[in-house]
Amino acid sequence: MRDPVPSRSDHQALVPLRSSYCNDREMQELVAYFIDDLTPRMQAIRAALDANEVERLRAIAHELSGVAAGYGFAPIGDVARELEDKARFLQESDDELESEMELSTLSEKVEDLLTLCARALASRESCP
Repeated sequence: MRDPVPSRSDHQALVPLRSSYCNDREMQELVAYFIDDLTPRMQAIRAALDANEVERLRAIAHELSGVAAGYGFAPIGDVARELEDKARFLQESDDELESEMELSTLSEKVEDLLTLCARALASRESCP
């Protein structure tokens, strides 16, 4: 199983994704809480994808899309919403070939989301 979180050296290569609330003193503690909670979320996303648990993946993406913007991470919320939509489509599709293609797209969306989350983790040190 792949490590859902890039290594520390990989983080250094990532451009940090900072919260839009990074400079808001009243929000800094909440933003830090959100960032700290990203690692278990990333692990759950990877585990759901690896286990082919599309419903679980959809539910995690739904939750993340709902909270990310509230902590100033709109790009994470946007990609999580796209992932949720792809997972829902895959669940509702009866066309086997179409489902196969959507599964590939779903995997790509997961990688996009995990990369954004890793960039947010990398911002931990650049956000006062």
